[in-house]
Amino acid sequence: MSSPAPVGPAPVLRRNYLSALENVAQTIGTMGPTATLGTIIPLLIGKTGNATWLLVAGILGIFFLIALNITKFAAHTVSAGSLGTYVQMGLGKWPGIFTGWSYVIALTFVVASSGLSCAFYLDLLVVRFTGWPGSLLRSSLLTSGIVLAAWWPARRDIKLSTKVMLVVELFSVAVILFIIFVAMLHTGQGVDRLQLELSGATPEKFRLGFVLAFMMLAGFESTTTLSEEAKSATTTIPKVMINCLIPVGLLYLFSTYCLAALSHDHSIALDQTDSPFDAIAASIGVASLGWISSFGVATSCFVCALGGLNAGSRVIYSMARHGQFWPRFGDAHPVNATPHRAMALICVISLIVPVTLIYAGVELASGMDYLMQVASFGFIAAYFLVCLGTPVYLAGQKALRPVNILIAVVTLAVIGLVLVLTIYPLPPAPYCYLPFIFLGLVLIGCVISARCGKNPTGPVRS
Repeated sequence: MSSPAPVGPAPVLRRNYLSALENVAQTIGTMGPTATLGTIIPLLIGKTGNATWLLVAGILGIFFLIALNITKFAAHTVSAGSLGTYVQMGLGKWPGIFTGWSYVIALTFVVASSGLSCAFYLDLLVVRFTGWPGSLLRSSLLTSGIVLAAWWPARRDIKLSTKVMLVVELFSVAVILFIIFVAMLHTGQGVDRLQLELSGATPEKFRLGFVLAFMMLAGFESTTTLSEEAKSATTTIPKVMINCLIPVGLLYLFSTYCLAALSHDHSIALDQTDSPFDAIAASIGVASLGWISSFGVATSCFVCALGGLNAGSRVIYSMARHGQFWPRFGDAHPVNATPHRAMALICVISLIVPVTLIYAGVELASGMDYLMQVASFGFIAAYFLVCLGTPVYLAGQKALRPVNILIAVVTLAVIGLVLVLTIYPLPPAPYCYLPFIFLGLVLIGCVISARCGKNPTGPVRS
């Protein structure tokens, strides 16, 4: 009788595989600039009014400080575990595990909410061109199809998925900027005094917009999950984060000012229309560009789902390889070298959750909002713990400077304020339940990690 074949090492992610441009594509894809321009910024203008541009500028400054904290780790550590690994290096095992699960939940709900958002905009196009009314079956089929469409390139090859993200997002942003440019030329007015004078701005409006604005730039750090696959990761990843964050933030600032000005000139309530750029295009006599913009926002949502799937699956993969999740999820695909099991898990959740909401009678727009709120808690918690762990980590490396302490304190104060504003005063139902749902999911993850024991199958490369 022949002896069993020896068991080789578990398949891992490809090393030194991704270029700087492909890391840029991952970052841009997860941030979803076009989706943000088409959904979050119009809602933000509706909440904050003429002070929105100032709020966006402040949020950009805060995210720059968050990036400075994250780069302290990314410049020395290579791990698909990303923020969870960083916090573990600074604060220890269980804060790191808590962060890892917070980040996984954030990215999983990004996939789910992006699937719903893409389905929402595609459904608008179906109604526009066919006149067929919406239905539960069509909404669920569109959402499921989008998630599965994101799964295929993500599982196939990380290079393929990043190329898809970059091409689609560049096209979508170009369409949106063209509409803004033509509309601003049409009005012939470059100065909007209402905004410059902060007309009608109040602390309460600022508070209402603060939490929503915080989500505009979330995901800029997702390229850190590709660090095990990136070439010259410790130099490439920090540069990619900063070099993507600043231009995208400035794009949001410019677009916010223009959209608010256009809403004044054309009397458009941006937060009360399903497709803001469709309304703007129609107001300046180029309605044909409207449906193209809706298609652009839909494709951007698809790209955001793809970016969240890439990043979230790699965090799960890393946690499994370090004994914090079931070991089978720590194996890469033997041919594609992608974390295929982790991707499948995220896709299943991202199918079940939104389809359940649809058949529960929740409108697509409301479902998008609920899922993004849960994702926001994950990002806020992860960012807070990373910034808390940064000075501790630097002190252990004997590299702590007063400026590092100042950056950490200011960032923690602002993120803490955002966290407080999300739960106090307690919002009406069902929003009041969402923080507890998020916390319950994190605790379930921590229980799973505790049961998985301490059997890492691969070390963190530093």
